[in-house]
Amino acid sequence: MSQPIDLKVDVDQASLRAIRDALGKFQGDLQRHLATAVNRTARTVGVEAAQQLGKIVNFKIHSKNKGNTSKTFSKAKTLKKAVINKNRATPDSSSATIKLWRGHPFPLRLNEAYEYSKNRKGKQIRSGVRYKTNVGGGWTSVLDGFIVRKWGGNVYQRTEGSRSIRKLRGKSPGDYFTQANVPTIASRLAAERLPIEIKRRLRDVTMAASGKIKLRASPDLGAN
Repeated sequence: MSQPIDLKVDVDQASLRAIRDALGKFQGDLQRHLATAVNRTARTVGVEAAQQLGKIVNFKIHSKNKGNTSKTFSKAKTLKKAVINKNRATPDSSSATIKLWRGHPFPLRLNEAYEYSKNRKGKQIRSGVRYKTNVGGGWTSVLDGFIVRKWGGNVYQRTEGSRSIRKLRGKSPGDYFTQANVPTIASRLAAERLPIEIKRRLRDVTMAASGKIKLRASPDLGAN
């Protein structure tokens, strides 16, 4: 498996000075408040990255192949595995890492694969499998491809000049990341979102100090 793309959400010096000045007497909790803002930003960026993938990844079982497919899947859950908030910020480290896993190619059965055949004057002249990797994209044909139900409804093809067969796969998460420009979009969103989350945290701290709200508890940071 190729290495993942790491997206870091960190606090720059300008933001650090701004929140330190604004916190005033609450500066003793500075690192904890920063970690909260960073983690909120990382969650938002992770969700956006998965949504960008979802816009282009064609994950669908074709109606002709539903009877052949023994395994079920969820598009949202599958894409979520490719975007992981790996390292959360803590009071000791106000930095979070989001990993975009390049991963293994997805099996073609998830790309709306189905068997087809063409006949001329009652005689079969061509057969194979068609699939579509992208939402709104065109179909790709695999000549002499076939689907095996007892092997999960996956797509196979015979190796030329041999009796052996090989399982066919489509694109990997990394291919889609590049195509959808996810790393750039996610980095830009992180830069835009972090100042917003810092201001949100300052507002929460101020309101909590006046007794208007209570800061929620967080399992890793305490009062959040």
